[in-house]
Amino acid sequence: MGYLLNTAIDRLSSISFENTEENSLKSFHVLIKEYLRRVNQFINKMDVSVDHYPLFSFAKTLGKAIDEKVYRAYSKLDMIQHPYVKVICYGYLEISELADQGVDEAIQYIDIYDPMIKFFERGGSFTIRQGELVVSGTAYPLKYWRHLNISVQDISDIELDHMDQKGRDEH
Repeated sequence: MGYLLNTAIDRLSSISFENTEENSLKSFHVLIKEYLRRVNQFINKMDVSVDHYPLFSFAKTLGKAIDEKVYRAYSKLDMIQHPYVKVICYGYLEISELADQGVDEAIQYIDIYDPMIKFFERGGSFTIRQGELVVSGTAYPLKYWRHLNISVQDISDIELDHMDQKGRDEH
């Protein structure tokens, strides 16, 4: 296993996916928006298609095969009950493995899943209900997410921490 895949496994290992506590941080929404922006950018630049949700297999989208041991490298993913969280985590492992192999598209878009991984690291969770991705009571319609014009979001840890602290201070 290469450096990027090992780094991805380490990051996923630090996340408590069992924690289903309903947190509501301002940073969650910035991270969701940035993820949608990055997925849109990837789809537009690579001229590929994904299903109607922004949750997809990076390898399958590019027509690349991934060795099964990559999916088993972090065995705790099998225990995650949330199918969409699994898709994101598997996509993150796939892009890391492909970048380690030197696949140009993976290297170019290596950070596509970073907003969602940060979202999970911060305790974020979501559901998909009636065609909407729901985060802390806010719904992101998945019917027209491809047509959203989202500006680049600053997802540095410093900015996200500042945003969340400011949100706590307002309450």
